[in-house]
Amino acid sequence: MSNKAVPNTLTETSEQRVIGSIKGDVEGPTVIIIAGMHGNEKSGVRAAENILHTLRDIEEPIRGHLLLVRANINALDQNVRYVDEDMNRLWFNSILDKIRETPAEEIRSSERREIKHLLQLLDQVQAEANGPVILADVHTFSAEGWMFAITSSAPRQRKLLSNLQVPLVFGIEESLRGTALGYYQKQGFISFGLEGGQHDNELTEFNTTAALVLLLQAVGCIEKQYVEEIQEFENYLKRHTQKLPVETELVYQHIIEPEDEFRMRPGYKNFQPVKKGEWLASDQNGRIEARCDGYILMPLYQNQGNDGFFIIKEHES
Repeated sequence: MSNKAVPNTLTETSEQRVIGSIKGDVEGPTVIIIAGMHGNEKSGVRAAENILHTLRDIEEPIRGHLLLVRANINALDQNVRYVDEDMNRLWFNSILDKIRETPAEEIRSSERREIKHLLQLLDQVQAEANGPVILADVHTFSAEGWMFAITSSAPRQRKLLSNLQVPLVFGIEESLRGTALGYYQKQGFISFGLEGGQHDNELTEFNTTAALVLLLQAVGCIEKQYVEEIQEFENYLKRHTQKLPVETELVYQHIIEPEDEFRMRPGYKNFQPVKKGEWLASDQNGRIEARCDGYILMPLYQNQGNDGFFIIKEHES
């Protein structure tokens, strides 16, 4: 038996959009990996390409269906977070219904056109799925610091994602409205965001690849003996996360507007402890201080983006 590459039947940009699509001979879960939702986050795309290359080389078939896609092709080509609007803030039923109903040539927003073409793929895959569907939305961030996964605290999500050997952050998926992971979670998927590391850090691609391979093994797409690197990936991630909190939850989100002139103070990185009253950033009104003790997450060091920083604390089970 061998892996079957699924023929691409969609038109337009699908050939460029689909990194790879593999169906095994044995039924199993459907795993969707979305990379490049933001066009300046290219490490996730390279990690998806790494996984496709690895799985094409193994002799035993995967179980189920694996689909790896580029989301925001236009923004990826221009190396910007987005062209017209943030693609990961548009996943509301009302917006998606309108996108589905409107011909692509009549959609003025670049990101909404991208979503239309992406939905053609995802709707088809969802309709054909025979078992559980797992969706990983892969991102990177502007600060330094370790990777993590954004997910709900639902038991089935926690049980599965604990196998990735990365910190889990609960609550952000509820505070960020209009995300793909939130939309597909409501569709019954096991969906999560994987924040793989700093945009340009040379380790981000490797870290993301490692966590996604562990995901495929955890859901039963591949078995441990089929990919030699699995134990290496697991040991590597365990080593780097042993001093980080395993499960955390959101306690504060600093939202910014373009006119705020927000400036993060230099040197902050993910999971760095902060104290209430600590001077974290500035805007046109002066100092922005931490509202509480905790760990800082995703401090903003880029021009595009609506979230200045998050503060998280260890989750109490």
